[in-house]
Amino acid sequence: METAAFRKGWWFPDMKRLNWKIKLVITIISAISLVVVILYMVTYLFFSSQLRRNDEKIAQINFRQAEENLEQIIKLGIRDANRYDMDMLAWNFGNGEYADDAGRTALNRKMILRFEEILAINPNLSAVAQMNGNGQTVISTVNKNRSGMTVVPDEFREILQESTQSYPAFQWVPGNVLGDREILCKAAEEPAVLGIRSIGKSDRAEEDSYIILGISEERIRRCYESVVYNGSSAMLLDEQGQIISSTREGQLYRTFEPEKDCQIVVYPLSYNNWTLVNMIPVKNYQKDIRTFRNFSLAIILTAALCVIFIAVIWSKRYTAPIQSLMDNMEKVGKEQLDIALPEKTGLSELDNLNEEFCHTVRRLKSYISDLQQAEKDKAAEELKALQYQINPHFLYNSLNSIRWMAMMTNNGKIADSIVMLTKIITPVFRNPSLTWKIRDELEFLDNYIGMMLLRYAGNLQYRMECGEDLYDEVFPRFVLQPVIENCFVHCRTKTDGMEIRVKIRKEEGSFRIEVRNTAEQVDEERLAQVNEQLSSRRESGKEDVGLINVVKRLSYLYGENSSVKLRAEGKEVVGEIIFSV
Repeated sequence: METAAFRKGWWFPDMKRLNWKIKLVITIISAISLVVVILYMVTYLFFSSQLRRNDEKIAQINFRQAEENLEQIIKLGIRDANRYDMDMLAWNFGNGEYADDAGRTALNRKMILRFEEILAINPNLSAVAQMNGNGQTVISTVNKNRSGMTVVPDEFREILQESTQSYPAFQWVPGNVLGDREILCKAAEEPAVLGIRSIGKSDRAEEDSYIILGISEERIRRCYESVVYNGSSAMLLDEQGQIISSTREGQLYRTFEPEKDCQIVVYPLSYNNWTLVNMIPVKNYQKDIRTFRNFSLAIILTAALCVIFIAVIWSKRYTAPIQSLMDNMEKVGKEQLDIALPEKTGLSELDNLNEEFCHTVRRLKSYISDLQQAEKDKAAEELKALQYQINPHFLYNSLNSIRWMAMMTNNGKIADSIVMLTKIITPVFRNPSLTWKIRDELEFLDNYIGMMLLRYAGNLQYRMECGEDLYDEVFPRFVLQPVIENCFVHCRTKTDGMEIRVKIRKEEGSFRIEVRNTAEQVDEERLAQVNEQLSSRRESGKEDVGLINVVKRLSYLYGENSSVKLRAEGKEVVGEIIFSV
């Protein structure tokens, strides 16, 4: 029993009935999961880009320091070369000022001693040499000293000529320009860069002399190798993109080509058009990214479990009143309006919603009851209306009997009056519509005026102005008769005959009707009073009922686009009716 009851409870609900709850929980979890994933992706990409920027920033800082160190090495070498340039040994060797081989040998020894002093003072240099244009060379390195003739490669000779042209500036070139010939290359032990400056210039290139400084690749590499970590590699490039120093084996004097899956950090030096480059493998900082990813995934999984738990608790608490509301709505849909107010759950918004719905249903039930009663009352009124229809038939029959009796007594005037009266009242009782054609209105007026002519004999003149093109226009019923009747009631003269003129025209979708009649005396104050009553639709007595009725019916049919006004023009009273269709 407990198991069955438990299964019927919230934790094992009827899937068909509570499917919306499951959808709600899934929607909440999906929405929050989507937000978490988006945040994770944004954070992941930001963290990756931040690592790349940090690596580049660190490399730039180290390269700036390397630039200063390398510049200091070059300046010190230039300083020592300038000191040697002022020594007579350099000029004697360049000009060949020695008497014989013994003198040349002695000069060479002095030069080697001078070069050794420079190397001792400046450990940054790996070799110092002086070479004449004819190949005569004296060189001193850390490990060996040599002198003699060397074969000058064409590429190196071009560099020497450029150095002559740029005197007194030093020209720094890659060490591989020496080639692999004779003493200069062998003794210099493959320097990374060479600094070359012309000592003196003669008319023939063979008689020129040059001082050459060699800086080892190891010494240059020490300037920038601090930028290297976690498998990255750095190198120094000349202006042609040739590698003249590298932290990686076997890269010297090759053309630089960026490797795939590496972040390339480039730092142009402010001198010699050299460039420092750092290649950082992507896998280096991907280790940190993987650590971040694993940590983030753990956080996301924990957050997802918490969200599921909170969603379940939230659903259990908040969906109960919603379910009650849905049950009541289902009952109302089945026309079961007797619903009970559910118990309050403590959630004011949902409790108020349930309470308001119950009150609304109760008001609806009361309203339906009132409608049913109104339908019953309407049926009773319709029954009375059917009963009242007997009266017009009785009136018609009575008028016909009177007419027959008048004809039997040869009184034709009375018989004609009864015929006209019958024509007048027939449309009143038979047609309940609020509008008809203008031709119907005119026919009704003709019958009415006919009755008035019988009454006033020759004291009445009547004229109607209406174009035949308007006869089929839709027109409000019985609008003109009350206005004309008002002429007989208020404006009939005692001596002279009465003249009534009616003019109907239509302009730009609006009907403009004028009813003019002569008057013995026009009372302006009375007209102002009537106009005020017409504008306010307020009756002051039985005399104004007809006009007020016209105003109300026009307002009902045409709203604010209608008006009825009276005015005086000489000894005439003009009634103006305007309405837009």
